[in-house]
Amino acid sequence: MKKNLHLLPLILGFLLISSCGKNNPTGTFTGSVKDWVHEVFEGSIISNGKEGKISLVLRQTPDGLFSRMKFEHPKINTVEREGTWDIGDGERIISFSDNKEPSEYFLIKRGARFAFQTKQGLTNDDGSPVLLMRNQGLSRKASYPLKFSFMSDRKVIVKGGGENARMDGQWEWSGSKVVVSAKLSMDEKALLDEQEVETYKYFLEWDSEASEDLLLEKMVILRPFRTKSGVKRQSWMSSLIFSEKPRLVSK
Repeated sequence: MKKNLHLLPLILGFLLISSCGKNNPTGTFTGSVKDWVHEVFEGSIISNGKEGKISLVLRQTPDGLFSRMKFEHPKINTVEREGTWDIGDGERIISFSDNKEPSEYFLIKRGARFAFQTKQGLTNDDGSPVLLMRNQGLSRKASYPLKFSFMSDRKVIVKGGGENARMDGQWEWSGSKVVVSAKLSMDEKALLDEQEVETYKYFLEWDSEASEDLLLEKMVILRPFRTKSGVKRQSWMSSLIFSEKPRLVSK
């Protein structure tokens, strides 16, 4: 045991250097992020021995979230439906109120593809799931400004995003990442008529080439859900990992 005592100062010194190497973010950082505002998903379904085509369009607009679905099959008349969509517990919920069934579909990410499902189940003739692919050429993204203001006591004010809202939050270290957790401010909450408020988590890192700037690696959105018994539970909703990390410049 005594043989290792001489290593203790070296270990403590290494830990001290490592902790000092983490520069706490202070001040304001501004940049922008891109998000889908018009997504087109396409795929096929084998039914009654024939191949049918499915096209699904999801749009984000200032007036709401809208969907349009088109189904073509050689043995069935072409069906076109318009409705709405929303984010569920790790899935997108597509709803139609045209008195046709099914009235609700689910789009669930499966790697590079998306499973298209209903509560009753939706499969090909051989029992395999119906999969859609995002048509990158027809889909469109928009750029939204994003600003982080790091205050004292690890408080953060986040402004911007698709809703252009103000959110109050806190930040902490997670390894070498700066993790910001934020929710809508009280004024923004009032505008939502007491709806369940989402939590936004931003995973940031210092840029190794421009050490005064932060890079946004990932954004996770959490929404409170209620079980059938009415108990609230926090569930993962969606995660966005940026292949090209948005830069947040120090101001």
